[in-house]
Amino acid sequence: MNPSTEVTLVDVDEAVADQLLQLAKRDASPDEVAPPIGGPGWNLERTTWFYSYHHAAAGGLDGPAAEKSWAIFSGLDIAGSIRLKRERGAATPSAETGIWLGRSFRSRGIGGAALGLVLAEARRAGLKRVTARTLAGNHSAQRLLKAAGAALTHDGDGTVLAVVDL
Repeated sequence: MNPSTEVTLVDVDEAVADQLLQLAKRDASPDEVAPPIGGPGWNLERTTWFYSYHHAAAGGLDGPAAEKSWAIFSGLDIAGSIRLKRERGAATPSAETGIWLGRSFRSRGIGGAALGLVLAEARRAGLKRVTARTLAGNHSAQRLLKAAGAALTHDGDGTVLAVVDL
């Protein structure tokens, strides 16, 4: 990433959701962005899920979905999305995070900057812990999470749990 390129988080309204979906369709695998529903590719079910998800997450951590999503911008370019979902009933105030970036925005420091911003949002919300889960083979995500201070635990199901204590 060019040091002068600022990474920002932007609330997802309808126009931003349209931009995110366009980015996802041209620069990411559907399975990186949405659950595997309705068959392969960007089908009607996945597209409907995508808009419904971002609409529900607009309510924020204290809304009915207990979730907030943001678009990640690198300068003026939309690069991906990141989210926080409050873990209700946790002994420690916690949330789970997840991120996806378009292929052309990966390995440029954008993900690390976005994760830093979302961790700051978590602190402002009074959270004490943020977790994430990734595949054991996703070494890039593991490096990103470790650089943010996460402790990684390899689970027997082929996933890795990352925990960041704030």
